[in-house]
Amino acid sequence: MSLDAEINRLARGLSKTLIAIRRDLHRYPELGFQEQRTSRKIVEILKAVGLDRVQGGVAKTGVVGVLQGSKRAAHTVALRADMDALPIMEANQVPYKSQTPGVMHACGHDGHVTLCLGAAMILKQIQARIPGAVKFIFQPAEELLDGARAMIRAGVLNNPDVEAIFGMHISPRVPYGVVGASAGPIMAAADMFTITVHGSGGHGAQPEKCADPIMIAHQIYSGIQGIERNLAGPDVRVISVCSLHAGTAFNIIPGTAEMMGTVRTYNVRVQDEIIRRMRAAVKGISGAHGVRCKLVYRKGVPATCNDARLVEIVHAAGHALKTPMGGNVLTMGGEDFSFYTQKVPGAFMELGVQKNLVQPAYHHCRFDFDERILAAGAAMMARCALLFLEQGGLGR
Repeated sequence: MSLDAEINRLARGLSKTLIAIRRDLHRYPELGFQEQRTSRKIVEILKAVGLDRVQGGVAKTGVVGVLQGSKRAAHTVALRADMDALPIMEANQVPYKSQTPGVMHACGHDGHVTLCLGAAMILKQIQARIPGAVKFIFQPAEELLDGARAMIRAGVLNNPDVEAIFGMHISPRVPYGVVGASAGPIMAAADMFTITVHGSGGHGAQPEKCADPIMIAHQIYSGIQGIERNLAGPDVRVISVCSLHAGTAFNIIPGTAEMMGTVRTYNVRVQDEIIRRMRAAVKGISGAHGVRCKLVYRKGVPATCNDARLVEIVHAAGHALKTPMGGNVLTMGGEDFSFYTQKVPGAFMELGVQKNLVQPAYHHCRFDFDERILAAGAAMMARCALLFLEQGGLGR
């Protein structure tokens, strides 16, 4: 039996086990940096699998496992899964429905953990054929966009040093069974901003005696919404004001108004230009009205960019396993997997679970998927890691 046939056979044999693991994780979801039970469960499974090293409590609740293959001085590749759930009340009526009020796995992270555990189970069975080491990274707090940085600070890319990293995300936007991977930017940088207008309040019947912060905020809103319209070039960008708060009564002009929003970009040059123009717009409008305005701009996760060489490995792995392949669905959403790819080359795959056009999307109270896909995802993760090592890393 060929190695690829063996991987597929092992994955199929694990299907019921993986579904049971995913349902257990789904039943007991935990928010970012609170994944205590999830962490204990992962450690328990990895130790039962027989990995060479398993460490829990990394960056509070993260877990790292290492499987050493046949050559101890050879290359090391990492597989990453995020662990945290969302503050959403589940509406699904299923036997494995969330037992934690107001918390559910509505983004597939329970599936991601299961995929990575499945890859560990598969690779353990062929350990002697692995020409290097595989590191399994189970990361907390992706939804807070801070878990990856915490894991990196804790040293998960070292000892042994990781040369490349693969991640996989369940996707209701990709047809069921298809794995998507494209080179270059696939997810946007996700930034946050707050604009506070310090006006001068007073009676609603005497606006001439006030510096109305709501009116000034409206002008700032219009000004920053026009920025992306006037930027040249094809680079996609989004500027969204998502919150505006001011006032306490129908007849009182308030003293302050506050706006919050997000900026999404793929290109650092475009990002810098938007920041410059936002500052100019706020300064110009506040100056025209003689009031003080404060813009606080916070860069969040950078754009997620797939390494072209690793994408070739992903497609080669899919071809070997006879898995249907496609490209990533380009999105303005952000992912803190991007922090890993700032340190080492990475490839982020999408595992399609779309079966109909009305299937609930990410972060929806009815998000769910056909769990039979888990075995195929685990096989792909395992084959990508193995193929990277078989090719001698990126220095081949």
